[in-house]
Amino acid sequence: MQDTELLDKIEQRVYKYQRKQSSIINNFFTIITIAIMSIVIIWYVNFIIPGLQDEKKQEQIKLEKQELLMKKHNIRLEQIELSKRLNAKP
Repeated sequence: MQDTELLDKIEQRVYKYQRKQSSIINNFFTIITIAIMSIVIIWYVNFIIPGLQDEKKQEQIKLEKQELLMKKHNIRLEQIELSKRLNAKP
């Protein structure tokens, strides 16, 4: 009877020790995962989002320049039409 109790205690100790070791390893990988995710989030916030905002600003500036060029082109076309009407021989 004592032998079986002793064996049970030893098995429980071994089982508990293995669980602790796996918990330590599991906790280590959890901490590493949290650290990597934190670095990725910081990188995304500091580099990717400002880059996207810069692209939007560049696109807006490009559209504004195109609109300005179209206005100038339309004004020039109107001037040419007016010139043709004024210089036309009756």
